[in-house]
Amino acid sequence: MKKNCLLIGVNAKYIHTNLAIRYLKAYCSKKYQDIQLKEFSINDSLSNVLKDVYHANTDIYAFSCYIWNIDMVLKLCSSLKKLNPDAVIVLGGPEVSFDAEQLMAAHNFIDYIIRGEGEETLLELLQLLHGERDNPAAVLGLSFRSNNEIASNLDRPLMHDLDAIPYPYEDLEQLNNKIIYYETSRGCPFSCQYCLSSTLHGVRYFSIERIKQDIKQFVDSGVRQVKLVDRTFNCNKSHSLEIIKYVMHLNSKTNFHFEIGADLLDEEMINVLAQAPKDMFQFEIGVQSTNQTALKEISRAMDIDKVKQNVTALKQAQNSHLHLDLIAGLPFEDFTSFASSFDEVHILMPDMLQLGFLKLLKGSGIRNRSFGYGIEYNSFSPYEVLKTKWISYEEIIVLKEIEHVLELYYNSGRFKNSLNYIFRINYTSFFQFYVDFAAYWRDNNLFAASQSTKELYNIFYKFAESKKLMTMSLNELIKLDWLLYYNNGNMPSSIHRFDHSKVKNSIQNYIKTNHVIAEKLFANEVMDYKGILKTIYYEVFCTDVLSVHQDDGENKYIVFFAKADNGEVNALSKHLSDIV
Repeated sequence: MKKNCLLIGVNAKYIHTNLAIRYLKAYCSKKYQDIQLKEFSINDSLSNVLKDVYHANTDIYAFSCYIWNIDMVLKLCSSLKKLNPDAVIVLGGPEVSFDAEQLMAAHNFIDYIIRGEGEETLLELLQLLHGERDNPAAVLGLSFRSNNEIASNLDRPLMHDLDAIPYPYEDLEQLNNKIIYYETSRGCPFSCQYCLSSTLHGVRYFSIERIKQDIKQFVDSGVRQVKLVDRTFNCNKSHSLEIIKYVMHLNSKTNFHFEIGADLLDEEMINVLAQAPKDMFQFEIGVQSTNQTALKEISRAMDIDKVKQNVTALKQAQNSHLHLDLIAGLPFEDFTSFASSFDEVHILMPDMLQLGFLKLLKGSGIRNRSFGYGIEYNSFSPYEVLKTKWISYEEIIVLKEIEHVLELYYNSGRFKNSLNYIFRINYTSFFQFYVDFAAYWRDNNLFAASQSTKELYNIFYKFAESKKLMTMSLNELIKLDWLLYYNNGNMPSSIHRFDHSKVKNSIQNYIKTNHVIAEKLFANEVMDYKGILKTIYYEVFCTDVLSVHQDDGENKYIVFFAKADNGEVNALSKHLSDIV
C-alpha cells in the first residue's frame, strides 16, 4: 500500500515558485499529512535533482508538468522507476493533460496522469493508493493503466468553490527574494486560439474576503513580488478594482504584477491607478499584434486604439512598470505586417517590450488548425513556430536576432538615453533600427558568444560609428547611460571623456562646501554627511545631458550622481563655470 507522497515542481528559474504543487498539498493535506514538497529549476543538474528526489524515500512521485520542464521531468521519472520499480509516478499539468494516453504509451514508467485541475483528482487518487477506494475508473480526470491497457476516465468538472482550496503558502519565510505566484480567479472570458484558456469556458473567482486575507499575509511577511497568474485580471472591473484599492490601502513595499487587458481599463480605474505609490504595480499587457486580420483569425477581440490611449495614460502617471508583449508567427502576419505591429507598440515606449514567438501548445485551437495555416513548428517543447504561409524561416531568424538585441539594449534599461536619441534623430522606424543593429551583430559574428555588459557599450558605439550616427551628443548620452548603472570611471574604451585632472580639486572642494548638492541628491534620506561625501561621484559632460534642450557643446557641465537606498541613481547638473 502506497502512502508517502512527494509533490515536485521544476521551475523555469530559481526565483520562481510553483503555485500548483502548493495548492495540491493544501487541498489534500486536510486528509493526508504526509505530503511533502520539493522545488528545483531547469537550470539545476539533472543528477543532483535525481539524487535529492530519490533520497526523499517516498512511495509516490507527483510532478507538475509544463512546456519548460517536460523533458527534464520525463528523464527524472525514467531514472526513478529504474531505481525504485515499486514507486508510483504521477504526472499532471497543462503539458500532459491533452495527450495523456499517447504519453503513457510512449513512456511505460508513467503510472497515472491527472488531466485538468488536479486538487480533487489527486485527493481521490491518494485515497485509491491508500486502499480507501478500489475503482480507478471512478476517479474523474484520471488516465491510468489497467490490464496492460491505458484508460482515460471522463474529464472532471471544474471546481466552482475555489475558497475550498486552503491558503497555499505555509513556507513564506523560506521563500525570501523569490517571486510568489498567486491567483484571484481561474479561466478567461476570451478565446485566444494560441492560449489554453480558450479550452475552458467562464471565469471563476475566489471570494474577495479570501483574497484580501491572502494578500495581507503576503504583505505582512514582506514578500518582494506577488505575480498574479489570472489570465486577464481586470476582466471583471468591480473585482479587480476592489483588489487594487485594497493593495493601495495596505501601502506596502510589495510589488504586485498583473496581466491585464489594456482596452478594458476605464477612466475610473486609470484615475485610481494614478494615485498608487511608485513601483507598487507592474502591468503585463499582451498586445500580440496590431494586424486586425490576424487578431480576428485567432479570436482575439481587442480595441487597439483604446490600448494605445490607456497605455499612454498609465505611462503619464510614471508610477507603474509597463510590460507589453508581441507574438511573431501569427496567421496572416508577414514580416512587413509584424514590422508595423512592432512600431505601433514600440512608440508607446513601455518599460519592457517582449518579442515572443508563437508556441503551438497542446490542446490549443491554433495547433489543431496549424496545417491550414502552413505552420511548421518544433515537434519538441516549447513547440515554437518555424515558419508559416506568411513568414519564412529566414525571416524568423532575423526576428530572433532582433529579439536578442532588444533584450540586451532596450529591455535592460541601460541604454535608455542613447537609444531615445537615436530613435528621435536618426530613425523613423524603431523596427528598422533593430534590423540594422541585428545585421551589425550578425556581420561581426557577435551572436556567437556571450558579450560582457561593458562590451555591449562598445558594440553600440561602434555600430553608431559604422552607420555614421555618432555625434558628440550621442557620445555624452552613452557615457551618461553607463554612469547611471556603474558609478566608476572604468568606462568602456570607446567612450570619449573630458580630462578631469585640471578641475578635480575645484570640484571636490565644491562638493565639500555646498551641502545643497547632497540635500538634492539624497532627498528624504537621513545619512551621515561624511557618508554622503563618499557616495557622490561626478562626471564632466560637453552637453547638458539632463536637459531636453542640449546645447552645441561649447559649454561644459558637471553632473553629480548618487545611488539612493532603493538602488536608483539620482543626478544633478550644474554649469562647470559656476564651480571652476
